[in-house]
Amino acid sequence: MEEVETPPARPLVPVSDGMDSARELLVSVAGTIANAAILATVAALIIGAILWGVGVALQRPGMSQKGVQTLVGAVACAIVAAGLNTWIAWFGQQAISIWH
Repeated sequence: MEEVETPPARPLVPVSDGMDSARELLVSVAGTIANAAILATVAALIIGAILWGVGVALQRPGMSQKGVQTLVGAVACAIVAAGLNTWIAWFGQQAISIWH
């Protein structure tokens, strides 16, 4: 059997040309996720307000407490979702600076 000579392996060299497009893709994906998250937080705010109101009207402190917790959680999620696009852009810029 005849031995076939394989060429020597070349070392991998990172290419930074694709980092700009990768960052743009991440920002686009993050924007889509942020939009969906903001819509979900609006729904959570409405549900929390309904729970809180019904709990107060029916004098059920447990239900009212769950409503308030839902409102606080929705506001926290809205703050995170609003900053998501900026954070992704910042991290993408850091990745580009690492490669250069």
